[in-house]
Amino acid sequence: MLVLMFPPSLGHIAASARAELLTQWFQRHVGVEISIDVAPDYEALHRAIVEGRIDLAWAPPIVCASVQRSCLAILKAVRGGRSAYRSALIVRHGEIHSLEELRGARAAWVDRLSTGGYLLPTAHLRSMGHDPDELLGEQFFVGSYGRALRGLLDREADVASIYVHSATHEAAQTSLRDLLRNDASRLCAVDFTREAPSDGLVVIDRPAHTDSHQVLDQI
Repeated sequence: MLVLMFPPSLGHIAASARAELLTQWFQRHVGVEISIDVAPDYEALHRAIVEGRIDLAWAPPIVCASVQRSCLAILKAVRGGRSAYRSALIVRHGEIHSLEELRGARAAWVDRLSTGGYLLPTAHLRSMGHDPDELLGEQFFVGSYGRALRGLLDREADVASIYVHSATHEAAQTSLRDLLRNDASRLCAVDFTREAPSDGLVVIDRPAHTDSHQVLDQI
């Protein structure tokens, strides 16, 4: 049995849904069973890969780059024919209309190692001439996209960031519906970042486990 670990950013519901699809795929095409785990944070995901405690990991680009020497391969995720994505800065509908209006806003980020939930949006603010530490008020990390968006809805935060496939409001609403379902229309994108590489499926080399090699042979 292979152990597959997901990052916390998806939230347990979304991770479970994605895990179910991957489990079915592996059973059908590779003939092995999958055990699913969700890391408490990105550091824990990184350690599990480097220490060889898992066989597979769904990891963001920054983690993929840091574990290249600790794995057999990294398979790039392709969504809608694209191997890259952006972030959208999300606010409550009708309240904030520009980056300048974010002055003093409370930001709910996912994790310091989350590309879509922290690194891309803060880099974008800097590229637009806004130091996040000077522009924003309180900044805090909540562990998942869902929690960040709930913070917006509950008025515990004023801005958050999510992944989107393109720099359009339609794409932002699609991602919001995936994460929030019925409450998506209460939020909207105020700006979009540049593209970044998609997440990857990390295949870890565990000498005592041959199933990882079997996965690569089948793929």
